[in-house]
Formats: sequence, C-alpha cells, structure tokens
Amino acid sequence: MAGKTLDLTRGGVARGLTLFALPCVLSGILQNLYNIVDTVIVGRMIDTLTLAAVGATGSLVSLFTSSVMGLMSGFSVVAGKRYGAGDYAGLRRVFANALLLSAIASVLVSGLGVAFARGMLALMRTPADIIDASTTYFAAIMAGFSATVFYNFYCEMLRALGNSRAPMLFFAGASVLHIALAILFIRLDMGVAGAALATVLSQAAAVAACVIYTVNRAPLYRFSARDLLPDGALIRECLSVGVPTMATNFIVAFGVIILQFVTNGIGTEYVTAYSCASRIGYIITTPITGFSSAAAVFAAQNLGAGNAKRIREGVKTTLVILTGLNVILFILSYFVSPLILRLMITDGEEAVSAGILYLKVRCTAMFILAVASVFKLVLTGLGRPLYPTLSGVLEIAVRYAAPVAMVARGVGFLSVPLTDASAWAAIAVLLFGGYLIEMKKIERTCKA
Repeated sequence: MAGKTLDLTRGGVARGLTLFALPCVLSGILQNLYNIVDTVIVGRMIDTLTLAAVGATGSLVSLFTSSVMGLMSGFSVVAGKRYGAGDYAGLRRVFANALLLSAIASVLVSGLGVAFARGMLALMRTPADIIDASTTYFAAIMAGFSATVFYNFYCEMLRALGNSRAPMLFFAGASVLHIALAILFIRLDMGVAGAALATVLSQAAAVAACVIYTVNRAPLYRFSARDLLPDGALIRECLSVGVPTMATNFIVAFGVIILQFVTNGIGTEYVTAYSCASRIGYIITTPITGFSSAAAVFAAQNLGAGNAKRIREGVKTTLVILTGLNVILFILSYFVSPLILRLMITDGEEAVSAGILYLKVRCTAMFILAVASVFKLVLTGLGRPLYPTLSGVLEIAVRYAAPVAMVARGVGFLSVPLTDASAWAAIAVLLFGGYLIEMKKIERTCKA
C-alpha cells in the first residue's frame, strides 16, 4: 500500500473528511499567503504600477491553471474509483496513461500561452501603462507552465489515494523557495521577469519532490513499460471525466476574465484593488475548497466501493462543517482584511477602500459558494460531469450579463463582487438539483 494513504470507505465520516481536508486547506492557505507575500514584495520592492501589471495577468493565469486542474482532477476521479474498488493493476494503468495525457497537455497549453500572451492581455483592455510589463510576466509564467501541469498531476494522483498531506508539504517547501527567489531576483533588478521566474523555478522544485516521493512512497503507482502503452478505453474514460471538468473550470475562469475586463475598464486603481482583495478572498474561502475536495475524493472512493448511503452522509457532514467554519471566518474577515490590504497597497487609499468593499460582499456570499462548491466537486467525483458543465455555462452567462447591466446603471466597482454572489447563487440551485437526480441513479445501481 502507498504511504500516508487514507481509506475513506470505512471509519468515521467527519474524521475521515477532516483528516483529508486539513492538508488541502493548509495547502490553499499557503498558496494564497505566498501570493500575498509575492504581492507585498512586488509592491514594496518595485512600485504600485508593477503590482498592477502582475495583477492584470491573474485571471489569465487562473484560466490556464484552472483548466489544467480540471483535467487532472478528472484523472484522479478514475484513479480514486480503481483504488476504492481494490483494482490496483487498473490503478497503475490509469496513472501511466494519465501521465502521457498530461505531457501532451503541458506542451499545448504552454505553447498557446506564450504565442498569444500580448493579444489576450490586449483583448482584456489591459491599461496601456502596464501592458508591456504584464506581457513579460505572463509569457514567462506560460513558458514554464509544464511545471504547473505536472505538479497538479502528481498532487491529484496522490489525493486519489487519500494522501493530501504530501502535496501540502511539497507546496510549503516551494512557497518558501518562491519567496526567497522573488526577493533575490528583484534585488538583482530583474523586475516582473524575476517574479515570474521565481514562480516557475519553485514549482519545478515541487514537481521534483513529487516525483521522488511517488517513486519511493507510493508503490501502487509503480508502473511497468507495458502500463505506458496507450489504452484506448482507459484514455476515453479519463477524458470523459477530465475534459468536461476542464471545460467547466475553463468556463468559470473565463467568467473571472470578464470581471477583469470590467475592472480594467474602470481604472488602474481598481485593477490593484481587485488583484489584492481577491487574493485575500481566496484565503478566506480556502476551507470551502479543501472540504469540497475531500468530499469529492470521499464520493469517488465510496462509489468504487458501491456505498451510496455513505456518499450522502459525507455530503451532509461536509456542509455542516463548512457552515460552522464560514461563520468564524466571516467575523474575522471584517477585522483582519483591511489591515492586510493596507500592507499590500502602500500608496492608494482609493484602491484600499475598493478592496474592502469587495471583501465585504464576497465574504457575505461565501455561504452560498460553499453549497455550490460541494455539490459541484461531489458530482465531479462521482464521474457525473453533466451538471458541473451546465453550471459553468450558467455561471459565465451570469458573469457576462450581471456586470454589463450593473455598470450600465452606474454601479461601478461594486458590480464585481455582486457578480460573484449572483453567479454562485444561480449555480448552487442547479447543482443541488443535479446532485439529487444523480444520487437517485447511483442508489438504484448500487441496489442492483
């Protein structure tokens, strides 16, 4: 058996979910903390204009990263089902074939990102005073995007075995390295290119750690040359879950690009506000992502074990835990977030005020986000991508219509967080209905 795995098909539901989710939550907090530290470093060691240039690329980087994460999470669903069913030979073939697909994806995504970097930023109405620096940063990130692909591949495959602790430790090490390199490269007067290079090199180090760990501590993934032979049926199964999930994440991330487009049109101060405030918002909602991911792996393993009742129990427990955590975080955010914003933004009170407004609305709406996120990832974990994909289409429709309508009525920057809240509410209703429908089908199958 693989080291540090977690069998979620047996034992206490709340305990299993929490043990799996905590490393995911800590990983998310570390990721967003290092994004904030990176922002503070750029803002204080260079200038606010450069900070806006880096921030203007955030939604594009998220577009590519989220799409890749969707593909990898689809592969992990197939792996999780094999693990839950005890099919270890099939598990090795899943790993090997998914590794080949990941290599192909890394080349395609990296090439597209580099080739169309400036064009995409121009389409987003990136302000003229920052577009050159933004292009340099984004092109450098995409040139090394293979590190992002393979890091997410290995992390998702380890999580399919119930191992969320190792990815957290790898990311912690990479975060420390990233901060050190960012300070070094900026002191060497490398500017935004240095900040991007620090990101790429730290992720490459994390990939190396993942490979070494998997080879030595995850024997279930020790595949042979025969396992590397393309298996048409298995590839179709991986893509049947991975591609819809990737498309869903792409659509959702594209919706964020629409908000970036709206923000860019309002002014550079609001680009800074959105960039900084959204990073704080991601930290506050990290438990939602962590426990939703735990619920997805929980669902995949128990689907493989044929235990529909336990799947329902896992979903209910996850929602109860998240509600309690969100109440605590909601209160804390009102006191802490303004202090962090003023640390990140040193010479723009208008940007600070806009960031505070954004966070007040976002934190109020995170209770709705929890519902949407849990049902979306659980349906993905069950290998039912239809409703998550439909939710993506619905979300982008709301994200397009809402800000356009609100800006036309003079709402201004407030339209950005209100659009988030509107989109989450719409998809939460759809996904809850989809979950009820799909669970009835699964229960009939399990009884049969």
